[in-house]
Amino acid sequence: MELRQETELQQKISQNTIQAVSILQMGNQELEEYLETMALENPVIETEEAGMAMDIGQDGKSKIPRKTYEDYQNRAYRDEETGKEDFRGEEEGDSLENFLLEQVLYMDIEESCASVLKYLIYDLDERGYLTEEPEEIAVSLGTEPEEIKKAVEILHSMEPTGVGARNLQECLLLQLRKKTGTELEEAIIQDYLVELGKNQLSRIAEQTGRSLEEVREARERILGLNPRPSNYFPTGRFKEYLIPDIIVVKLRDYFEILVNDGQNARFHISDFYREMESRVEDKEAAEYIREKIRQAEWLQQCLVQRKATLLKLAEKIVERQQNFFRNGKGFLEPLTQREIAEEMGVHPSTVSRGIKGKYLQCPWETYPLSFFFSVGIQGEGSKEDSADHIKSCIRDIIDQEEKKKPFSDMIAEKLQKMGISISRRTVAKYRDSMHIKDALGRKEY
Repeated sequence: MELRQETELQQKISQNTIQAVSILQMGNQELEEYLETMALENPVIETEEAGMAMDIGQDGKSKIPRKTYEDYQNRAYRDEETGKEDFRGEEEGDSLENFLLEQVLYMDIEESCASVLKYLIYDLDERGYLTEEPEEIAVSLGTEPEEIKKAVEILHSMEPTGVGARNLQECLLLQLRKKTGTELEEAIIQDYLVELGKNQLSRIAEQTGRSLEEVREARERILGLNPRPSNYFPTGRFKEYLIPDIIVVKLRDYFEILVNDGQNARFHISDFYREMESRVEDKEAAEYIREKIRQAEWLQQCLVQRKATLLKLAEKIVERQQNFFRNGKGFLEPLTQREIAEEMGVHPSTVSRGIKGKYLQCPWETYPLSFFFSVGIQGEGSKEDSADHIKSCIRDIIDQEEKKKPFSDMIAEKLQKMGISISRRTVAKYRDSMHIKDALGRKEY
């Protein structure tokens, strides 16, 4: 009996933890939709604006329309052919997250596993990849890595195929492994992905012992795969209005930092049910109301904690990026998530979740929180240069080159003279990210 109670308590703690970290990484729009859903599921929760209509059948039970990945894919193809782009998807809830969460509803799995699976879905990046390691997720949720890996396997079995992959390689392999006769394609992706990207088909043929025609056909089949599981789903980038999560107001001697928590103000626990809890005579009904009130109170705590974390995170960002907030975009300083995590006394994953999908509005414009973090490159002495600064220097160097004799390897040497020590490969990486051609492509004849 005691063992069962202890197990139930552990499951409840784990689910509460999952809910807390999930709420932290939700943006304003996601959080508002989530609270509306919670208000429908929990009668003691009251919101001033909670209007989610559901289809009610003749038997009085709610019906959830079942969609398939092909519905979204075909709609995308149809709109592409007609030149029409459908921006209504996110308003209708047709996001990748909602599509995956809908599939979870139909799965015959334990509640604890479903909770972890939902957390993983919320943890996907904009491509539909799951980049956080199972061990890190296990630490955050206070559970065993095996449970996380089990949920990841389930995620990999869901549509669209490839969702939850760690990277492009795994995404493509997950898709191929659901097909037959793909040994060559799998071998190419596993061992020759770089060569494939450079179109070095002859080298791949030589290394694999296959004919050039076989490799060319395999390449065509690989190009038919989906590199981003989030393709054909709305991403929110076409929203007419962007609601910032944090607002920074520049005053004469200091900055005012505000967390946009309008959802919290509209969230209430019903006084009617609080009174009913003590008055109702039926023990089972009283316990039901008591449990729903406990769930609502925990949700309220999660919202308070989310606000406190975002406020502290914003304060640290403003503190470290004062030059930017005072003078503008050209004054952004090098800053990493790990540095802020150490200053806040939290795990780096907390900072990562805190900035995910969040936006900060300041006098210059509205920026994603990720904008304020860059990977620092160690230069001379102890100075670090942000990625934005390095890109700016590369662009300046290229703008000054003689177009008939563009710089190639000399860019790294010129950066070295400016106190920025990076390899030629890194220079090429930054140049590619700015969509600047190589020396041969820039040459004017």
